[in-house]
Amino acid sequence: MSEDIHALSGAYAVDALDEIERARFERHLAGCPVCQAEVQSLVAAANELSVLTEVGPPASLRAKVLAEIATVRPLPPLAAPQEQPADEGVTSTPPATAPAPTPSLPAPAAAEPRVERGDELADRRRSRSARGFARGWRLVVAAATVAVLAIGGFTVWRQVEKDPQQAIADQVLAAPDAMRFGKRLQDGSTATVVRSTSLQKAVLITSGMSQPPSGKVFQLWLEDATGHMASAGLMPAGGDQVVVLAGDATHSKAAGVTVEPPGGSDQPTSAPVALIPFA
Repeated sequence: MSEDIHALSGAYAVDALDEIERARFERHLAGCPVCQAEVQSLVAAANELSVLTEVGPPASLRAKVLAEIATVRPLPPLAAPQEQPADEGVTSTPPATAPAPTPSLPAPAAAEPRVERGDELADRRRSRSARGFARGWRLVVAAATVAVLAIGGFTVWRQVEKDPQQAIADQVLAAPDAMRFGKRLQDGSTATVVRSTSLQKAVLITSGMSQPPSGKVFQLWLEDATGHMASAGLMPAGGDQVVVLAGDATHSKAAGVTVEPPGGSDQPTSAPVALIPFA
C-alpha cells in the first residue's frame, strides 16, 4: 500500500472523502492499526472542538464595557425629513365676504402675523423632532456598542479557558508539515507520534495501551542524534491518550516510553516499552 493513503486519515475523520476514496481508505484502515489509532484520535479531537465550556464573565467586565461607551464616537445624526407639515394654527378657510373698503380702512393685514407664528411653531416642532431622532439614534449606537463589547469579551473569556495542551495538540495534528510515525507494542496496543518541525513539537497518540505496573508511571522521552534521552514528561493514566511531548522535537531522532518510579527519572531506568524512530 502506498504511503500517501495514510495521509487520508485526517480527511476521513472529518468525512471529507468522496465515495471512491472512502472505500479505498476503509479497505486500508481495516488492516492498519496505525491509521486506526490516528483516526480514533482525530475524531475525538474534532468532537472536542465543538465543545465549549460555559464560564461566567468576570465581574469587572460590565464596568469596563460601560466605561468604554464614553470613548466611542457616535455617528452623526441623520437629517430630519424636510416635510412642511400643515400647521394646526393656520386654516385655509376662505375669508368671509366683507363690505367694500373705505378710504379710512386700510387693506386687512391681520393674517400675516398669524402665518408668521405658524411658521415659527412648525420650525420648533421640526427642531424638537430632529433632536429626538438624533438622541434616539445615539442610544441605538450605544446599545449596539454594549452588545458587541459584551459578546466579544465573553467569547475571549471562553477561549482563554481552553486547555493549552489540547490546543497545542490540535495545532500539531493539523500542521501542514505534520509527519506520523507508528508502532505496534507487545501488548497489541498502538503508539503513534505526530511531529511538526515548524511548530517544534511532537504529540504521542496511544490506543489500547495497558497501565504501568503498580507504583510505577510511564515516562516519555525524546532521543537526539547522539542517543541521549531527554525527559518529555509523564503520561496520564489511561490507555487512550493524546499527549504533547515536552521539549523541542525539531532535531529529535526518536520518541520513547519507559516505566519509571513515581515522579519520573532524570534518565531511563528500564528498557523502553516503546521506541518510535522518526524515519
